[in-house]
Amino acid sequence: MSTVQHGALFILTIIQISKNLNYIYHMRYGDISTFQSGTAVPLFSLYSKASIGIGEFLDLIPFARWCELCDFNIIQLLPVNDTGTESSPYSARSAFALNPVFINIQSVKGSSSFEDEIIKAKAEFDELGKIDYYKISTWKRAILKKIFTSRYNELKSSKYLSQWIEQNPWAKAYCVYCTLKSMNNESSWKDWKSYQNPSANDIDKLWTKHHKECLYHAWMQRTAEMQFTAAVTEISKMGVNIKGDIPILINEDSADAWANRNYFSMEDRAGAPPDMFSYSGQNWGFPTYRWDNIERDDFSWWKNRLHQASKFYHAYRIDHVLGFFRIWSIPQTEVTGILGRFNPCIPLTWNVLSNAGFCRETLEYLRRPNYSANQLYDFFGDETNSIIETYFEGLPNAPHRFVLKQEFYSEKQITSCNAPQAIKDALLRVYWNRVFIPTGDENTFYPYWYWYNQPVLYTLPENEQQKLRELIGDNEKAQESLWEQNATKLLSVLAKETDMLVCAEDLGAVPHCVPKVLKNLNILSLRIERWARNWDAPYSPYYDMTEYPRLSVCTTSCHDTSTLRGLWKEKDFDKNLYWSHAHMQGQAPDELTPPTVRNILTHVFSTNSLFCIPPVQDFLALSSTLSTIEPEKERVNIPGTVGGANWTYRLPCSVEELLSNKSLSFEIRKLVDVRKRRPMWKI
Repeated sequence: MSTVQHGALFILTIIQISKNLNYIYHMRYGDISTFQSGTAVPLFSLYSKASIGIGEFLDLIPFARWCELCDFNIIQLLPVNDTGTESSPYSARSAFALNPVFINIQSVKGSSSFEDEIIKAKAEFDELGKIDYYKISTWKRAILKKIFTSRYNELKSSKYLSQWIEQNPWAKAYCVYCTLKSMNNESSWKDWKSYQNPSANDIDKLWTKHHKECLYHAWMQRTAEMQFTAAVTEISKMGVNIKGDIPILINEDSADAWANRNYFSMEDRAGAPPDMFSYSGQNWGFPTYRWDNIERDDFSWWKNRLHQASKFYHAYRIDHVLGFFRIWSIPQTEVTGILGRFNPCIPLTWNVLSNAGFCRETLEYLRRPNYSANQLYDFFGDETNSIIETYFEGLPNAPHRFVLKQEFYSEKQITSCNAPQAIKDALLRVYWNRVFIPTGDENTFYPYWYWYNQPVLYTLPENEQQKLRELIGDNEKAQESLWEQNATKLLSVLAKETDMLVCAEDLGAVPHCVPKVLKNLNILSLRIERWARNWDAPYSPYYDMTEYPRLSVCTTSCHDTSTLRGLWKEKDFDKNLYWSHAHMQGQAPDELTPPTVRNILTHVFSTNSLFCIPPVQDFLALSSTLSTIEPEKERVNIPGTVGGANWTYRLPCSVEELLSNKSLSFEIRKLVDVRKRRPMWKI
């Protein structure tokens, strides 16, 4: 019986710590007898003499040679799933398929017939000097289509391609989805005139009907897989490991949501609650999971997804692991994340609230407030009367009390109405003024995120306000055990299913039970230095690097933050507090020079975390010649924004030039070697 099949035996080998606490071993990752170091880089950010317009799977080989010179143990990647024409690697249209944009065209059999076209395209994309994802993706798919067509008679009878399709059960649905999407001008499946909700039989019939086009997509996937596998094989020989990134969520317009509708809730969207960075929270637009249906099928979809990832990775990062404890679920009628709630969640019930003395009318008022004209004047001023006439209606038994009309009773309806922005903003404030969010069940009540400071709350008698504060406070505390049970069940499936090392991205509003669950399952947590602070203490001091848990990954920055150089330029960044945390003398310098960066990285590398994986940009800051661009241009993504420079960062040099930069690799190796020589006795 294999280790993967025998979960009880496997869990013993995830991380084995010997009695002297100096030796750690992981089945796939291998020997971890020293502190591990590495770097994070988006695949699209690499480029080589051979790549066309964007980083490619095969570019990982020379990049890994540079990592070998630096004595790195691991390379961390962003997701590399197929995103179609979307540049964000987190907007996948398949949880399984690789992105064909990362295929090296020249290495594909049959490409020599199109050599002139390939050379011309490479020259044009090289001249751009930046990533134009849409153009590159479109061109690569088009040239791959030409190569496929020229070889179709050979490929349609290829036993190797047939075997690959047979070995990858997800492939048929994905290929049919891509084919129909192309036939429908790349529109979402929700806008198709037919096959919006296909059966397995429908997919088989469509595969047969559109066999040539479906085979093209299957061939592209096999080609991408062969190149990625070849790269990983070569990299493994160097003693360097690959860490992948598995997003928790999948795009609504995806092959998975199209073909496996029962696993997704189309009535809700996932996001994040409000925080210090976003008053209204985040709405990511991705459907939430129907975990009841997924569990009924023995989590087969998730298990298959992990087995697909295990073809390439030694370790993987679970994006937004907090979603396995509870996901922030937002009705699909809303635009922002402000009216979401955690799912699962224990609601307040009618019985609890009525026993506390609240009547139906009061609770309905707190869920859908009504207003006098004078109260609405506080929102709309002199335009109140005309606003009431257009957007409000009177209560049936109280004509001088007003509520929003149903046609304006959602964020989507308000933001799309024909009104000046100032009026829309005021209507949203009225719509958000509540203690409980709208639900379809009159006997369950979920508190609004900002329930505690809403005007409607202060219209209640003081004793009722206080009673609500007590009930909602007790309800918040009651959630922890539910979330702990939920995460333990779900994450146990992930942690035990493959022999990959499991890491978590556990950032955000973190429930108290998260560290306990991750530790029990041997899942490594994440520490981003700038956010690893005691936010409950005065001045929010940084935790010392020695206080980081051993089973964690430490980093200076990530794809959603500025780099070290960028952080130094941020107006609200307290340089001197950070400088003191880094055990540096005197005042923090105004500029980050390579020697200063070396001092900072030396301090970061002193972390007690088992892994230290800063982004490649922060290592390039050790070189005066590779850190000349403006820091904001080094940033990979700005959360909450679309387009612009997001997901277009490109290294300032090719991987060949990086390999030849001996002084940089020597500087990094000195940092790594000091970290490796540190004893691992402390856990």
